[in-house]
Amino acid sequence: MRKEKYLFYYLLLVLLMSAGAAVWHIFLPNLAESFSVWGVNRGWQTEISLWNIGLIAGIVITLLSRNVEYAKILSIISVSLCILLGIHHLVYALTATNGNTGLHWLGAVEVLLLGSAAGIIAIIKSRCFKEQKP
Repeated sequence: MRKEKYLFYYLLLVLLMSAGAAVWHIFLPNLAESFSVWGVNRGWQTEISLWNIGLIAGIVITLLSRNVEYAKILSIISVSLCILLGIHHLVYALTATNGNTGLHWLGAVEVLLLGSAAGIIAIIKSRCFKEQKP
């Protein structure tokens, strides 16, 4: 099997993570109020959900078309988002002085550790960003 398969496996993982986030942000916004220090804001949570749905659309198109160039770009975007969002959660988990930090710890573990690590491994194993010989 081709080395690019790692990118597609990673994007499948991101698809599942994004679908889960989209569902809970739009249908269960009170989880943020109960399990984070951020509280609830239905408008922002709906926007986060819609952003996830947009990412899902790009991933589905990429997976169905098996387009390696799309997979490369979406993998870089996804790893970047996982690192940034995961660090954001980790900062809140470590610095909160009151409130429930459960959601932040979950975000740090799932997004920063799982999402970032899996993406970095997929990018390295796929070797798709090495110079291609003609």
